Amino acid sequence: MSDFFTGYDPTLERREELQNTATPVGFTVRDYEAPEEMDFRKYVRHDKQGNMGSCGGFGNTNGGECLWGLAHGGWSDARQFSALFSYLEAQRLDGLLGRDAGSTISSGLKISKEIGYLEEKHLPYSTPYPRNARTLITDDMRRLASPFKVRSSTWLDSYDAIKNYMASGVGLCYVGSIWNQSLYGRNGVLESISMVNGGGHAYCFAGYSKRKDSRGRNYIWRLNSHNDSWTELSPTVIDRLCGHPYTAIVGISDMSTPGPRNVDWIKESVFA
Repeated sequence: MSDFFTGYDPTLERREELQNTATPVGFTVRDYEAPEEMDFRKYVRHDKQGNMGSCGGFGNTNGGECLWGLAHGGWSDARQFSALFSYLEAQRLDGLLGRDAGSTISSGLKISKEIGYLEEKHLPYSTPYPRNARTLITDDMRRLASPFKVRSSTWLDSYDAIKNYMASGVGLCYVGSIWNQSLYGRNGVLESISMVNGGGHAYCFAGYSKRKDSRGRNYIWRLNSHNDSWTELSPTVIDRLCGHPYTAIVGISDMSTPGPRNVDWIKESVFA
């Protein structure tokens, strides 16, 4: 891998597993009224992973934090989830626990479905990688995480599928891809990328902006735990990511059966 390895090795990802466990979406944009934008920036904080390969934990928990807001019609500053918990638990399933070697989307998703998200206050994030990583997570932490679970996941492989999933209010996207210098957004907007080479990174797609391309497609918001934070990705960038064999984009939802959610509160109050 290159110097841009930030905690996600795309060669280890179990994409077939993600596809085989996916719940299909049985609706289209004709079945709901999409908000003009979905902007979570005021409600989900940007944390940096620092000198640890924990991007998989951040991509997972950032999605979970946005999902909490969608499911409950509002946010709380206290409703932050522990990236360290999600990272180490995913590493346990990957067989990587005990060394700072990153984690997969597959294992992170399985933890969120079967164990849940732990509130940040029970295991605050700190670096460097904990020396007691193998014993740090307790059964009591797992018990405390159990109320906050992902109920279904959906494999998303196109811009339209990603936009439909989020605009309907079903959920957010947990993403892993190759990573290189071209994927950092200047001035908060990313118009094009190179997929020729790179390391790996995990992050979250959380909503979309009012900015549109020449075809009327909204830019997608990316929340990144590395050196930039919230970035608007052009539909062209999303197309390039979806077309690459190392990309894994999974929709996560609190719904066992994905369906459009009434998001009038988003249009009328939160983003007014």
